[in-house]
Amino acid sequence: MKGGLISRTAVGWQLLVVLLSVLPHMEWLPLWVPALVVSTAGARLMIHSGRWSFPHWSVKTALVIAACMGLILSFNQTAGPETMVALLVVGQALKLLEIYHRRDALVVLFVTLFVTATTFLFNETVWMAAYVFLVVTLVLAAMNSIQQSDHNNLYADHLRNAVRLLFPAIPFMLVLFFLFPRLEPFWSVTLDTGQAQTGLSDELSPGDVSKLAQSSALAFRASFSGPVPPPEQRYWRMLVLSEFDGRRWTRPALQVRRQLRTEKLYPLVEGQNYEVIMEASGRPWLPALDQPMKAEAGFFMTPVRTLRASQAVDRRLQYRLQSVPLYRLQPLLTAQEEQRYLQLPARGNSDSRELARQLVADSGGDTSRVIRQLMELFNREFIYTLEPGRLGRDSVDQFLFEAKQGYCEHFASATVFVLRSAGIPARVVTGYQGGEWNPYEGYLQVRQYDAHAWVEYWTPGSGWQRLDPTAAVAPERIRSSAQEYFRAYENRFAGAVSRLGAGWLRDLAQRYDAFNYAWHRWVLNYEGQQADLLRDWLGGGEQWRQVLAWIVPSAMVFGGLAWYLMRPRRASPRDPLERVLQRLQQRLSVLGNERLPAESLSMWLRRSADDWPRQKGMLLKLALLDDRLRYAEQADPEQRGEMIHLSRQLLRELPRGKRHES
Repeated sequence: MKGGLISRTAVGWQLLVVLLSVLPHMEWLPLWVPALVVSTAGARLMIHSGRWSFPHWSVKTALVIAACMGLILSFNQTAGPETMVALLVVGQALKLLEIYHRRDALVVLFVTLFVTATTFLFNETVWMAAYVFLVVTLVLAAMNSIQQSDHNNLYADHLRNAVRLLFPAIPFMLVLFFLFPRLEPFWSVTLDTGQAQTGLSDELSPGDVSKLAQSSALAFRASFSGPVPPPEQRYWRMLVLSEFDGRRWTRPALQVRRQLRTEKLYPLVEGQNYEVIMEASGRPWLPALDQPMKAEAGFFMTPVRTLRASQAVDRRLQYRLQSVPLYRLQPLLTAQEEQRYLQLPARGNSDSRELARQLVADSGGDTSRVIRQLMELFNREFIYTLEPGRLGRDSVDQFLFEAKQGYCEHFASATVFVLRSAGIPARVVTGYQGGEWNPYEGYLQVRQYDAHAWVEYWTPGSGWQRLDPTAAVAPERIRSSAQEYFRAYENRFAGAVSRLGAGWLRDLAQRYDAFNYAWHRWVLNYEGQQADLLRDWLGGGEQWRQVLAWIVPSAMVFGGLAWYLMRPRRASPRDPLERVLQRLQQRLSVLGNERLPAESLSMWLRRSADDWPRQKGMLLKLALLDDRLRYAEQADPEQRGEMIHLSRQLLRELPRGKRHES
């Protein structure tokens, strides 16, 4: 390669791997960044073909300034991982405009490897692992292409060399993967993509949960060590909201939460063990089956018995819990606690307050009768819908006496308001309800459309008890999965959900999800599995055993590689033309047309042509091209390519065995 310049094939490889490395980031990158990558790749192609010249330094400076301003505006001046990855992609794209020497091409390929590695920050599926492996292989082929001479323009040869380079590294990679201990990261990153902001909010106002009900994004998966709870017991609590300002339900202020005492749980049956793999939500609270008994190490149980992580869940998280379906929770409340759960604004929603007084009068102050009458009212006169319309200032009054239709948060909010007005302590609980069973790996998959809100009310001696007013209006929503209910509810709503709902396509979707679930469990559990594996293999955890387990496989791998690289083997020409001509000579020799020691290639080809009438024209043309190539002042790459093509065509048409004399 003269002067360190790069060939047409090398440019093609570079453009291919740059585009492939950016492809997985398309779903979250600002639209202008992929457009910049495609534009600079096209410009680089035009420059290399000679139609355009390299841009002036002022043009490149303007592009750099514009790209920096675009990053600042797109990411709101935050310096998170997304911004850093986007900066890498932009730098990779702009560098395409000045690839002239081998050094420039290497810089682009090194940045491409970094961009490819960042894919795992956003996607950890097995398919993405296979995709990244493919891209790394192609990057090695691109690196190989820029080290080759100008006339070596065969993509297949570069790819073959990349595989040869990568193959010896696989055994050592397996030794490192299975035997090298996992270290805690010295740093961590927090992702803030839109994909990680699909969970429940820490407040509730009409319409919040129904927005999630239109999303089929996966929230979490759960597998059980024993019997799976029936659908009507699959309440996944995440937040308890007790403060009401007339429209919104929120958690108490931070200083109030710090003063709360932990509510006591008295299990009435044996606990049930299960495992949850939660998707990134960008929020710290975690789903727990009602009621969780204790938190796993590294997590926290709040005073109102909801589970939370130490920081926002910005990547897939796995944890184990034990819960009980029958219990008594906090059978005694202090006067201050009781007053907190009776809190209401001084004014507003007067008709609802009057309804509460009427229910108390009709029931004689009996809590169970008040609740029964309210649920009968819901069942008689109300409709469950995802499109209830907007509510005014006195939202509870408008819902109970005008709209009479709504989603779970409307019913939960109105129920708590009426119960508190009736002197019954109550609070709103948000989380998820239900989940669809996947039979292929035996787990529940809970999606965002399973988001739900319900009520807990308190009675002396019995403590907090769950009440779901949605069950009084639409009991089929509780007994079946949300997916099944919405599919039956309205065909036009189902969208992506309904497309997975029928026949073989739904079965295929479940199989795919089961495969991903098994992969995620294996990856997330590997650290613990690795320790067990080493103990089983080594017969103990002593340090000398671990050192021996590391040295012996490493020695075997390096010994095998040394034998493979140093073993005697027949020299093979590196030039692709010489290699294919050597194969053609071997084939014709087997067929009886051996080349004489003093015979030139063109003379031998012309002599052999007389014995092969059908291939005579190709053999004579190959001889003529050889004469031209050998006596030309400068090698013609197109002529070399034509000779390679003719030789390969002859190899396909000539017999493989010995020729039989007639």
